[in-house]
Amino acid sequence: MASKRRNVFYENKKQETTEFAILFTEPKHVLPEQEQQTTEIGTCNLPFPLCSTCGKTWRNGRRAAPVGFEVPALRHSFSGTPAHVKIVTKALNARSGGCLRGIHSLSQVLNDLSSDHSPVLLTTSLDPILELPPPILTPGYTDWNYFTQSLDSVIDLRVPLKTPEDLDEAVQEFTLAVQRTARTSSQPPTPKYNTQSINLPQHIRLLITHKRRARSKWQRTRYPSDRQHYEQLAHELRSELSSFRSDTYNSYIISLSTHDRSLWDSTKRLLRSHPTPSPLRHPDNSWARSDEDKAQLFANHLRSIFQPSPESDPIHSHQVQEYLDSPLPLTLPPSPFSPSEVTYAIQHLPRKKSPGYDLITGEILRHLPRRAILFLTYLYNAILRTTYFPLLWKFAHIKMIPKPNKLHTEPSAYRPISLLPIFSKLFEKLFLKRLVPIFESQNIIPSHQFGFRPFHSTIHQCLHIVDIISSSLEQKQYCGAAFLDVEQAFDRVWHPGLLYKLKKILPSTYYLILQSYLKDRYSVVCQKDKLSGYIRINASVPQGSVLGPLLYLIYTADIPTHPSTHMATFADDICILTSNPEPSLVSHNLQQHLNNLQKWCKKWRIVINQSKSIHITFSLRRGSCPPITFDNIPIPPASCVRYLGLYIDKRVTWNPHTRLKRIDLNRKLGLLRNLLHRRSKLSLVNKLTIYNMILKPTWTYGRCGVVGGGWVQVYEIPQPLMLSGRPGRETGRVWKGSGWRMERGRKRESGSPLLEAVGRSSREENMASLFSSS
Repeated sequence: MASKRRNVFYENKKQETTEFAILFTEPKHVLPEQEQQTTEIGTCNLPFPLCSTCGKTWRNGRRAAPVGFEVPALRHSFSGTPAHVKIVTKALNARSGGCLRGIHSLSQVLNDLSSDHSPVLLTTSLDPILELPPPILTPGYTDWNYFTQSLDSVIDLRVPLKTPEDLDEAVQEFTLAVQRTARTSSQPPTPKYNTQSINLPQHIRLLITHKRRARSKWQRTRYPSDRQHYEQLAHELRSELSSFRSDTYNSYIISLSTHDRSLWDSTKRLLRSHPTPSPLRHPDNSWARSDEDKAQLFANHLRSIFQPSPESDPIHSHQVQEYLDSPLPLTLPPSPFSPSEVTYAIQHLPRKKSPGYDLITGEILRHLPRRAILFLTYLYNAILRTTYFPLLWKFAHIKMIPKPNKLHTEPSAYRPISLLPIFSKLFEKLFLKRLVPIFESQNIIPSHQFGFRPFHSTIHQCLHIVDIISSSLEQKQYCGAAFLDVEQAFDRVWHPGLLYKLKKILPSTYYLILQSYLKDRYSVVCQKDKLSGYIRINASVPQGSVLGPLLYLIYTADIPTHPSTHMATFADDICILTSNPEPSLVSHNLQQHLNNLQKWCKKWRIVINQSKSIHITFSLRRGSCPPITFDNIPIPPASCVRYLGLYIDKRVTWNPHTRLKRIDLNRKLGLLRNLLHRRSKLSLVNKLTIYNMILKPTWTYGRCGVVGGGWVQVYEIPQPLMLSGRPGRETGRVWKGSGWRMERGRKRESGSPLLEAVGRSSREENMASLFSSS
């Protein structure tokens, strides 16, 4: 198994770098002895003494030996991990006689495939090849006293803030002052050494040396006695290494604690999904090779998304523009912000949120001096006075996060995450407190909207829907429901339409501030340390902002309702229900509501994705309701729907929900098995903490609605949860209308105190939730 390859060697002494290009040809070619300038790099999956650590030799290994391994001038280097990038460096170092030893190198896998192998680019240099760490203002120890004193001495409060230009200049100078002071107050971080390598004890190191010597002797002599001695040492070494790894892991498990977040770091590492790295593909099916290409590809994709939907009602659009151009009435100026308000908002900012392009975090804002807080208050009051939002606070960095269970070769399989400056978020938090009382006094947000509202959650909306469905089942009626999917709801909000609705509600000053807030927003895509071109945001509510969710609720607050249907919305999730003994009347009422909703969507440029919407009939009777359409396109029917984390089937038996939750629970339990199994050295307190914080919410979510629905099986302790060395009795409790019924499994040993505590708390919460739901 050898390939004929030509090694192209290029050396640039001026730059002190060397580039190697290895050209692959088809396999099954023999390397002739006279071809000396050849480097063989590849994966050999054939057990052979020269290329494998095992003592066995297969038939294909013997056939491959005379092909490539008997070339006199050819040195061999094999990696212990097949298809590993570092094999390139090892093979070149062996071929060059060790001349690459001590030379820094960097390996990179290329995405262009000329065969079924991945090309690897190797860069070598006499100087260390530095990989830039993520930028941060305070990378090491920070002297916050020096930061406070230095920033207090450079801030000048005598700055005119009368025009938008003055405001932009003041924001830029203040941001630069905070950045410079934070950098000078922080020391470089202490170097972190690689702790991945295992520091073996001396007796294991000595045993490895003896084993290698015995193996070398056996390969030279081929005596059975030497082989027996080598295998004996190898077996002893494996036993010692296994014991050492077990002791090391047990010591690590014992040291886990919730105080230093080591316990949560370990569980997060176990539960974290690892998406398969996939290269990005251009629209012409070519691959994005560099980070610049990937960033620009993402930017082009987002540029096409942040646009309003196509216009379908030009008369209404003209009326909206005429109303926006009309003069504003005179209103009283808003009350200014006080330094105490700014200080209170700063103290309640999260410390570890990712910063925007200015790299200023909540931790830095907590150490601002009194003079800086006063200057920041002047800036915020100048925004209220000039009704101008600074341009620097409208600029965002976008990070692309892969969506789960998607093919990541397309840009649409990634979710954009916008990072805004923290000064902008702080002003939005203060401004939000002025806007909410106005909207609440006028009852702008409808009662069926449960998203982004205090004292409202997904469980409350689920209980509302389940209650309507259960009532119709008790009355032996048909309950028809349409679950609609809004296509790119937040990303395609029409700005003139949003401003049209805000102008009718808010005072002139607040309206002009929000108009400036939505205008001239830009963003760039960050791919590692590379940036894309500027993206102008022509639609959408600002993603990652504080005001964005509220603005979307205002934009959709006038969604039409119908007297014969029930509306339930949670942000962009829309559900319409209606009940009647006649299935034809159920579909008729739904269709009338959908027709009104269709007209409203066309006016405000909202697109409903009919293929992702669902029509379902809830009933204990046979048959179903006639089909319904949206914009003359049928909505596909279904027998089960997933809404806000609950799986509701047409007869409300909750079998799909309990089955899928059971699968999800077993998946998490399997990932956490190393921490929770019987022989784990983790303390019982930490095991109970993991159960209550990670496993228990998986199967208790929506429990009140599930129990209220009737037939359901409640698992007090998920099996086979092994929280201690003494497992308890497998017990399931079933609620079926008339009361509790015990189902006992096979008896085991007496339960541990931890299992009894978990079971006792589960029983108390089950009964409490049952009586509260009734």
